[in-house]
Amino acid sequence: MLVFYLIIAILFLGGGVYQLFVAQLPAAYAIHSFLVALYFYVTYHELRGKPFPRNIYVLTIVLLVADGLVNLLIVSISILSGIVSFFFAFLCFQSYRRIYRQRA
Repeated sequence: MLVFYLIIAILFLGGGVYQLFVAQLPAAYAIHSFLVALYFYVTYHELRGKPFPRNIYVLTIVLLVADGLVNLLIVSISILSGIVSFFFAFLCFQSYRRIYRQRA
């Protein structure tokens, strides 16, 4: 199961590079793909039992929320992209609370 998280992260990373350099799409498409890849990479390490420090979770949450706002309000890539970013930010926030509440 962990392999699927890593494969998804690599596919989104590759998709972001493709969108940025080959397809010549606006950078917002690539940034969205890179942030989704970041979320899956962070989740992969969490499920392996080696979570990142708190700052990485906070940074990921902030970037995903910012990406969701940009996708919904400014760029209008699609409403679905913004909703996905907010959903992943919420899941990352729940992971952050679960991991660091146990350690405190």
